[in-house]
Amino acid sequence: MNNIDILLINLPTTSWYKEKFAKSNSMPPLGLLYIATVLKENGFKVKILDFAVENFSQESFKNEILQLQPKLVGMSTYNEAWKAEKILCNIIKKLLPNVKIYAGGAFATFCYEDVLNQTQTDYVIKGEGEFSTLKLCNKIINNSEINIDDIPGIIYKRADNSFYINNDISRISNLDDLPFPDRDMINLDNYLLPFTINTSRGCPGQCVFCSSKAFWGKKVFMRSAENVFEELMHIYIKYNSTIFYITDDTFTASAKRVKDFCKLVKDSKINFVWGCESRADVITDDLMKELYDAGCKKLQIGLESADNDILKKLKKNVTIEQIENGIRLAYKNGMHISASFIIGHAVDTTETIDKTLNFVKHIQKDYGAYVMGSTNTPFPGTEQYENKEELGIHIYAKEWDEFKLNCPIISTKNLSLNKLRYYFNVVTQIMNENNSPKVLCDMQEV
Repeated sequence: MNNIDILLINLPTTSWYKEKFAKSNSMPPLGLLYIATVLKENGFKVKILDFAVENFSQESFKNEILQLQPKLVGMSTYNEAWKAEKILCNIIKKLLPNVKIYAGGAFATFCYEDVLNQTQTDYVIKGEGEFSTLKLCNKIINNSEINIDDIPGIIYKRADNSFYINNDISRISNLDDLPFPDRDMINLDNYLLPFTINTSRGCPGQCVFCSSKAFWGKKVFMRSAENVFEELMHIYIKYNSTIFYITDDTFTASAKRVKDFCKLVKDSKINFVWGCESRADVITDDLMKELYDAGCKKLQIGLESADNDILKKLKKNVTIEQIENGIRLAYKNGMHISASFIIGHAVDTTETIDKTLNFVKHIQKDYGAYVMGSTNTPFPGTEQYENKEELGIHIYAKEWDEFKLNCPIISTKNLSLNKLRYYFNVVTQIMNENNSPKVLCDMQEV
């Protein structure tokens, strides 16, 4: 493909999570795919480069840029890709001085000042990117009459170094109106889970360690069960695949929608095999049976801590008794369970961490759970980052790409940085020694 209009880049990261599970659950960048599909349907020539799974040397990237000659480059940003973002922007601007670069995603949304001050990025787009990017493309590529200031969510740096911010953002309320991601725009062979489906945007949770509420807003918008099933059948017919994974923060937030979807899947008489994520407190025996009978064999649950007082202060709004009951019911109904947890919360103590680690070993042993532990990292946009001083969190990291899930960067009122490093070594040992050798997301092995 030569002389494209827009190049969309999924930035490379050194994220421990991505490194550790890249061989078991690498997934396409659905956010970029949605944006690319909307642009393509509106007549633009678009290409996606996914540096999470594609390897480029600086020289090969330069050759790619010179061959493609894009008029606009968009980047999906992450804390862990901070250095890469600066390097890639410099390369692009050196080769194509007139090209415009914009950044999107959670990192750019919450850290737009650093993105615009420290990289050669021209614009940031906050929040949902589909239609703001479309308007930006129409302005830059088609020279449309729209004023750049009127593009929802646009942020840029004025000549006087102040920031223009358009906060007039309206979310896409009817997600059924969005086109299905055009998966032909990526090489599906690069992914071990090539067929992922997103069925909602936002999360009903209020957790202090999560930025979902700040990014999406308070309201959760859901696609209809019928629309999700239509995409599933599109994947089945076009790609002959019966394996998929639902990427929602909490797919089971609406029990009725789950049951409606499961009925459509069962009525199809096709033996789909899939997985999803769920809050523990919405799990019932009936819901697990519905999911399992419809082919759902993998369930991801976030437990975060095994201490009820900690869970309450995290605004998790769930108890350890509900968590164990949810895991027990999932196990009873034949689910392969993965459970994630965090050590080093602002209110954690050595006693509460020990309690969590003992619970983790218990669910590994008695329910065969595959556990994924991380260290508390106050990412921008989270409540704990905004209130870090009040919570007694001291951050030692000097650069954004030091914010990682496997490398403690904080101390708290109760725990020193070295104590957290010690505990994360214990977490790593628990995962290495007690996790099942079964590949976490190898659906065909279920």
